[in-house]
Amino acid sequence: MKVYVDTCVYVELFEGDTRSMLAFDFFAKGWNCAFELVVSDWVRSELKRKKLDTEYPLLFERFKSKNKFHFVEHTKEDLELARSKSEHWQDYLHYIIAKKAGCDKIVTIDREFISSLSPIFDITYPENI
Repeated sequence: MKVYVDTCVYVELFEGDTRSMLAFDFFAKGWNCAFELVVSDWVRSELKRKKLDTEYPLLFERFKSKNKFHFVEHTKEDLELARSKSEHWQDYLHYIIAKKAGCDKIVTIDREFISSLSPIFDITYPENI
């Protein structure tokens, strides 16, 4: 199963409090080969803007060492499409990237993301994986 993870899950893991253990448990399932992790350049840029770009390399290395890591880039066209489809274009861009990468699920803790896009894609919380 290929899983795309929304930026908010990483943020919760690195700086959160109430859900950080759930985020850690979710990634631990992946380290035990329960899923393959798909990461986009968009997620990396959002983490960099939040000054968390030194936090994620070790996390990604764990997936890479088990050949369970995939990296995908978005295009200018993806960005334009996302902006034309939704006022919450950042969430829509995550959806476009996940779909393009052939993901089975998107994992997020953003309730609005789930309510707006779950009718067209399988979106769930970390604890449901």
